[in-house]
Amino acid sequence: MKKVAFIALFIFLGGMIFEVAGQIPGARIPPRKDDHFWRRKVTNRIDLLEKINEPLTYSELPSLYASPDHGETQGIVVALINGLKSGKYLAYDPDSLNKSLTYEDVVKIAQKIEGTGGGDDFYEDDGGFDDFDAGGEFGGDDFGFDDDFGDDFGGEGDSDPFALEGSDAAPDGGDFDISPYETVLEFIEDRIFDKNRSDMVYDIQYIRLVWIDPGETLPDQNFVCFKYSDLLDVLEDTQWKNKFNDAEYRNMREIFELRLFHSYILDVSGSSVRRLEDADFRRNQLVEFEHHLWSY
Repeated sequence: MKKVAFIALFIFLGGMIFEVAGQIPGARIPPRKDDHFWRRKVTNRIDLLEKINEPLTYSELPSLYASPDHGETQGIVVALINGLKSGKYLAYDPDSLNKSLTYEDVVKIAQKIEGTGGGDDFYEDDGGFDDFDAGGEFGGDDFGFDDDFGDDFGGEGDSDPFALEGSDAAPDGGDFDISPYETVLEFIEDRIFDKNRSDMVYDIQYIRLVWIDPGETLPDQNFVCFKYSDLLDVLEDTQWKNKFNDAEYRNMREIFELRLFHSYILDVSGSSVRRLEDADFRRNQLVEFEHHLWSY
């Protein structure tokens, strides 16, 4: 009798957990490895300058117009660096994910990138980092996040009443210029067909920051990686703003797990993609594979 009661209680509690998780937008419940019928590791790139992705880096000071439910209102890249600086998690070398990096390590890497103008050897700690002049810009008209309503709703769109003005410092202390990292964001995920749910699951593993040469002459450099599972609290505290509807403020975790952005594929299980046409072909290939998987 006790055994039956215990089993019934276990089933009831398990059902409650899944019910509550199902009510959370973007709840992350990856399947256990034994239930992976098919899996591919996919690297995706988000162009943060693309119009649909601009809210990911949109910045504003805490004010009447900012959401009171979010502590981070300067965009996802600033939030990631601030979380690292406050010791909430570690960063990782993008070429060796077993090598963890503290905020001080990341500052040295960023300073060396700036001092040498990039290069493949900036992870080598050989000392002699040059003095660094912080000067990152977080907001303003460069984002093109203007008011499309025109004169009747606050001007011609040249000035953004929500923009962060006069912000020429890096996050919380100005240790390095963050602007070269606010152009591109990459994330690595496992696309898994769960044989129990008969469904494709997108399990994000890492978010990667990329250095983009402001002069547009040097190649892109992978900067640092963060484990997605470490970032959940910070992502939930970071504002994603809908400038047309104050009822639609969301957090960055919802944006990633509901996939409210545009990205393209860079790599599928070690097979790199070199052209946008190939990236679109691989995306369609994965979509069609998912579409033709059986259901029961």
